[in-house]
Amino acid sequence: MRIDFHSHFLPPSFFEHMEALDARSKVESFTYWGPLLARGAQRQFRDGERAFLEKWIEEMEAGGVDLTIASVGAVQPYFAESAAAAAAARFANDVLRKAVAQGQGRIAAFGSLPLPHPQAALEEIAFCLDECRFPGVNLGCSAGGLPLDSPEFEAVWEALDARSAIVFLHPGTTPCVAVGSGDFGLAPALVGPTEVGVALCRLVAARIPLRYPRVRVVAAVTGGTVPLLARHWDAVLRVTQPGLYEELGGAMRHLQRFWYDTSLQEDPRIFDAVRGSVGVDRLVLGSDTPRAPVAEAVAFINSSPLLNDLEKAQILDRNGAQVLAAGLSG
Repeated sequence: MRIDFHSHFLPPSFFEHMEALDARSKVESFTYWGPLLARGAQRQFRDGERAFLEKWIEEMEAGGVDLTIASVGAVQPYFAESAAAAAAARFANDVLRKAVAQGQGRIAAFGSLPLPHPQAALEEIAFCLDECRFPGVNLGCSAGGLPLDSPEFEAVWEALDARSAIVFLHPGTTPCVAVGSGDFGLAPALVGPTEVGVALCRLVAARIPLRYPRVRVVAAVTGGTVPLLARHWDAVLRVTQPGLYEELGGAMRHLQRFWYDTSLQEDPRIFDAVRGSVGVDRLVLGSDTPRAPVAEAVAFINSSPLLNDLEKAQILDRNGAQVLAAGLSG
């Protein structure tokens, strides 16, 4: 089964609702991404949501893709006010649920949570996973200035683990964290991959994979900086925190338990970096649709001289089905 883990469904109504909640002045990611993505939505949905979905499914057919899992990605509903966060998350999840219902069995969704508010997030987990039957949730790399491994979020991880949920980790929560990164497209190109790498390594250091083993973490943009810098972090951790390093048995084996989508497609040498770090057997298909048609993501894998035929088949047709089955079980 060929599954695209990284796609987005963001119709104009989503941005209108976020604007009504004053997201542009209250949510950092929306301040940066909102206007850009809203303009894109006006073009992409100019013929309506149904026409958008029909074209999307045609593109999936062209790439031989059976299922795509949509999410809101960078523009998470992370308001400081709990009521606003809950309202935005529920609206986003209703939008996704409608897309799933109209998707002819070809579209699933990762729900959004109203973080950093644990109780509201628990209620939305029940809505997304129990009522809507989404296979998991889409988290930003941090929420409300807190890392995902913060003690405040323990109950959230417990609830996700109890449901064997998939967590799709997407960058963009703090796009301008580095000085000057808001210019020249640096935020998506450089800050986003760094966000992902930091979040994944913090999850390891907090023993999240050990304490919540039924959660399947799928990281966008091929794990960001992890394929290039994870072994460097492993070496630094061994020197700076030898007790933690010994307890973990090293960092790499835990990073190798996560899954990584293939949406970082600009450098074909990425597969060499993945092979030398987390392993190509941990890759799943990811396109970042509608940034580009999913058929291009499939072609990127099929045309790679760095992958053998078995690895291509694993990435395209086997690994994703394994992750999804694990997320739907339990």
